[in-house]
Amino acid sequence: MNRLCFALFFILLGSLFALPARAESGVQGRVAWRGELVPGLRVHAYHSIPDIASGKVVAVSSPAEQDGTYRLLLPPGDYYLTARDFDGAPLPGKHFCYYSGAPVRVADGAFTNVGFNLIRIPAEAAPIQGETSGIRGEISFQDEPLEQCYLYVYKDPSKDFKGPAYFVQPVAKGDFRLRLPPGDYYLLARKRAKGGQYGPIEIGDHFNYYYGNPVRIEAGQTREVRIETITRLSMLEEGENNEPRRITGKLLDPEGKPASGLRVLAYRNGAMTGTPYILSAPTGTDGRFELPLPDDGPWHLLAREHLGGPAAEGEWLGRHGGGAGKAVSLQGKKILDEVTIHVARKTDP
Repeated sequence: MNRLCFALFFILLGSLFALPARAESGVQGRVAWRGELVPGLRVHAYHSIPDIASGKVVAVSSPAEQDGTYRLLLPPGDYYLTARDFDGAPLPGKHFCYYSGAPVRVADGAFTNVGFNLIRIPAEAAPIQGETSGIRGEISFQDEPLEQCYLYVYKDPSKDFKGPAYFVQPVAKGDFRLRLPPGDYYLLARKRAKGGQYGPIEIGDHFNYYYGNPVRIEAGQTREVRIETITRLSMLEEGENNEPRRITGKLLDPEGKPASGLRVLAYRNGAMTGTPYILSAPTGTDGRFELPLPDDGPWHLLAREHLGGPAAEGEWLGRHGGGAGKAVSLQGKKILDEVTIHVARKTDP
């Protein structure tokens, strides 16, 4: 019996050593400030946006190499990422970047390429006490005021800043002043080369997440906020794993002609009510749309002429699949192309 037990033990031990090693997974890429590669920064991974402010980090990379490259091991899952060269509260002169393409999905046995385009944290004035509460400050790009842009104010970060904001403030000359009730707010700046308040951020657009989010506003207090915008650098985000999933297609009117000036809204719920996960830029004369999405879905697609509230009589409207709608799924594909949505003017019963 003892000999049999020993034999079984060695057979089991041999089978354990024979198991193949689990392939590593995580994120990798480069970190840069205004096109210059920055060594020594660390990339931090979080499970949610609120975890960034509370310091609930999942993992931290080793300092970036002299050429600005880094690698961070992570188990498969979705993550929110920052790059910084400081611990604790942000300090003027230090560098920071929140990766706006979050959440980043890490697949089993693969590395997702993520590049960081840093800003240098500015000095900001102390809060002003008065009768009203709110924020004031400037949106800039490389030390110059950014004109014809938008300041987005969010209260709930759980939707990853997709869909309508709590408030959107047009900013004509770079400087802004906005009254807000006391509370905590997340601030983002965006300027699309194509114009407009809504739609995905594309190469050439200006955008950024305020390094001091969330901004806490007390009663009778005005906070100074300075947001430096960035543009995406292709040198920082190369590799097939970084390409987001997306659905593309076209809108057609009852005559089969392209429908322009409409947006496509993507929902996770079949009722297609409430705040959409993301919405497209307005369709052009070709009626085409594009929706970058974080996962396979299923996704429920609604095309609308106007945003906010129930569709009015006479508004262009259409659901993918017609009637109550039919969900679509990417089913592991990077791109689901040639999705067609038929639209018509809404008529009240």
